Amino acid sequence: MLASNVLALALAVAGASAAPIVKRSSGQATYYAAGLGACGWTNSGSDFIVAMNAPEWNGGANCGKMITITNNQNGNTQQAQVVDLCPGCSWGSLDMSTSLFSALNNGNMDAGVFPISWSYGSGAPAQQSNNEQHQQQQQQQATSTQAAPQTTYTPSSTWTPSATATPTTATYSQPARPTAVTSAAPQPSSSSNKDTVVSTPAWWADVNNACGVQLDRASLPVAISSSSLLAADKLGNACGKWIQVKNNQNGKEISVQVVNYYAGPEGEIALGEAYKRIANNYESPETIESVTWGFIDGQDM
Repeated sequence: MLASNVLALALAVAGASAAPIVKRSSGQATYYAAGLGACGWTNSGSDFIVAMNAPEWNGGANCGKMITITNNQNGNTQQAQVVDLCPGCSWGSLDMSTSLFSALNNGNMDAGVFPISWSYGSGAPAQQSNNEQHQQQQQQQATSTQAAPQTTYTPSSTWTPSATATPTTATYSQPARPTAVTSAAPQPSSSSNKDTVVSTPAWWADVNNACGVQLDRASLPVAISSSSLLAADKLGNACGKWIQVKNNQNGKEISVQVVNYYAGPEGEIALGEAYKRIANNYESPETIESVTWGFIDGQDM
């Protein structure tokens, strides 16, 4: 009787499968003003929704999917739906509705960005390792009622699993940036810009070079939305062009180069490294309430 139990236990452990792999992405969380998204739906800031980075958005194939997001700084977790595209987000990063960003970051909107990890669906189900299953089966056998054997059976050998199945971890690598197709325009010697707009800038952790501009080491990439300076159907003409940006609170100015454009609020400009350079406190930038920006004079549009 005991010999058959040992054999059954061996077969059960040998046939146990490893826990399923749950693929997770990692990146940065930002927030935006929700509205009509690239998936074709209109949402508000109170909805728990995200705009997904272009590589993982996959041409809209992931529209409507639910994802589970964790703030890596405080452990807060929420579920949200993919409804829009974030062309300026890097691999793994998500642009969130204001309510979702607030819920994940304990109501703190001033940070502007925090590290996240996320996966599709409701997250990874709790799984038992093969060792845990083996121990439970042994405990169940020890507590089960069996007829006392007439003689004591001593097995000639004890079965020991040769190895414990260990699930592998899926690793993501950010895809290579597009091959440059737009020649770099040399930085103008002047920083004057007679035509300007005033707006609240967005802060993107990484401004993706969707235009394929050949940047030099001094270039600070930015993305722009339509404005009184350039209509939405002409935004492609801005690729590679230089812009002068001024922080209206502290007067700091900087020259930046357009490498992307997006359907954001009228006149908005999205800054990456440039945001930190013109904000107060570079290491932990304070929120920039407004900037004045415009194309530097003398460039062909």
